[in-house]
Amino acid sequence: MSAPKDRLKAAWSPIAAVVVIAAAALVWHNLPTPTDVYGPFEVRGRPDGPVEGRAITATVTSVRIAPQVNSVEAAGIWVVADVTLEARGATELPRADLVVGPNTYAPSDRFFLDTLGNEISPGMTERGSWVFDVAPPLVAPEAADPMLLRVWAGSTILDSRLVIEIPAGDPAVTRTDEVELVESEVSAR
Repeated sequence: MSAPKDRLKAAWSPIAAVVVIAAAALVWHNLPTPTDVYGPFEVRGRPDGPVEGRAITATVTSVRIAPQVNSVEAAGIWVVADVTLEARGATELPRADLVVGPNTYAPSDRFFLDTLGNEISPGMTERGSWVFDVAPPLVAPEAADPMLLRVWAGSTILDSRLVIEIPAGDPAVTRTDEVELVESEVSAR
């Protein structure tokens, strides 16, 4: 009687080892990547109100789409995001990009003196614009994908990043033939 028990014990040992190794391989292949672990915490919002992160608060007041900005022709089409920014606790340098469909766009440096890009201090409000040169089909009136304005301060490692979703049909979006930028302005709250 002990012979069948011994054979059963001998069979379970390799089966248990195979199960443990398979489980370890499954866990190993599904570990988070460093960008998942250290990536930003997205704070989502819409253009109809302020979006608050750890370091800054942003409010999209309007989005203007035009083929020309300050008489400068775009390679694609200009998307001008008019934004109000406030620092929450310390002086911060805000950064932004615009995600439209599969593409990510950095602000154009062609309007460097007229756009947002300066440090903002607590108790102060900065109003201005970021200008992006975007592929026209992505922002056509019938475009399915919304525009995502992402705003952050400093590094995005383990910090908040504001993600403001702007659908093509949103009332904040207007289309014109030309946009005239006004220089960014800073005021006390």
